[in-house]
Amino acid sequence: MSQPSDNKTQESTSGHSVSRRAYLAGLGTAGLVAGAGCTGGAGGGSTPTINILTWEEYADPDIKSRIEDSVGVTLEITKSTSSSKMFSSWNSGQHEQYDIAIPNNNYVPKMMDADLAAPVNMDVMSNYGDVYEKFKGFADTQFTSGGDMYGVPVRFGWYGYSYDSREIPEDHEPTYDMLFDEEYSGNIIMYDNHFKAMSGAALYLGYRDAFEGDAVTLSQDQIDEVKQTMIEQKEMLQGYIAADPTYIKQFKQGNFVIGQSGRNEIVEMWSNDNMWPKMATPKEGSLAWFESAVVSTASENKETAWEVVNEYIGAQNGATLAEVGFSPSVNPKTQENLSEEQNEMFGSIDPSRLDGMIPFKAVENEDAWLTAWEEIKSA
Repeated sequence: MSQPSDNKTQESTSGHSVSRRAYLAGLGTAGLVAGAGCTGGAGGGSTPTINILTWEEYADPDIKSRIEDSVGVTLEITKSTSSSKMFSSWNSGQHEQYDIAIPNNNYVPKMMDADLAAPVNMDVMSNYGDVYEKFKGFADTQFTSGGDMYGVPVRFGWYGYSYDSREIPEDHEPTYDMLFDEEYSGNIIMYDNHFKAMSGAALYLGYRDAFEGDAVTLSQDQIDEVKQTMIEQKEMLQGYIAADPTYIKQFKQGNFVIGQSGRNEIVEMWSNDNMWPKMATPKEGSLAWFESAVVSTASENKETAWEVVNEYIGAQNGATLAEVGFSPSVNPKTQENLSEEQNEMFGSIDPSRLDGMIPFKAVENEDAWLTAWEEIKSA
């Protein structure tokens, strides 16, 4: 995919946590499920059917039944495993089968450019006023064109590094320097992903300005510096890891003490009573994803579709979505529907923590990144 790959934690409808990668493994290569019916179809007489292409936990039965009762619809939810699949299916004409898709934020501009996304009907988005101001700002920047907004943030997470608090003091300064520190040589893990790993190195090198525009814009000289830095880092690495379950398994086995990670992996470990892993948010900035709902330009039920989106960001459904996916809602009012323990893990987010977030976005000259990454991996 041309932007960073998806790497968030999933929750099965049975209530047992599984990672998105584990869900992928279970799904195999079957790919997308066919749409449940043409957009604008009806279920149960005059009850409209809203077809949604999204992540697994959005089909949680409690959420689904509440939205159906509240809006007066039937939800047909097709589960996908990546934002790139959502976009490619819509871009190949399947947007006519769906009313809503909920990809990562960096795919909303792609859908806008391909004329697949309809403007948000703000008249029915009564819960949008409760959204963190930070995500309203992201939407204004990434999803707005010609005075119209085309996507609504729903849920989010971020990347930094995790560490074994039995080996590394919790009061250390959170900085990417830790991933390049010879003191931890042989006990460091990096993501096996060009965007995440190279971005971490770029932030370590002080290239934060490259992440400030509409796209990530490292110069060729900066890419070369990132490449050389990561080649030199390889001697200190225990390895590269892509899959969340592998990360968690190796962390539990003590195969490393510090590693680049998403917060979801650590929250999942906390939920299983492993409290020694800690998550650090580097002072240089943290890459952040946020899932964002779009409504298809081909939908015959656009207003109703936006009413459904509005329910997903409501306090009660947002809380359940956070619980089953280990990821906080963009609506802080969800905290009122979570336990104290749940709020500590994925509910109560200090707004100041959002200030250092760097949202996923397109990468300028990504071919040069990929070439450098191949050279790093083969060095």
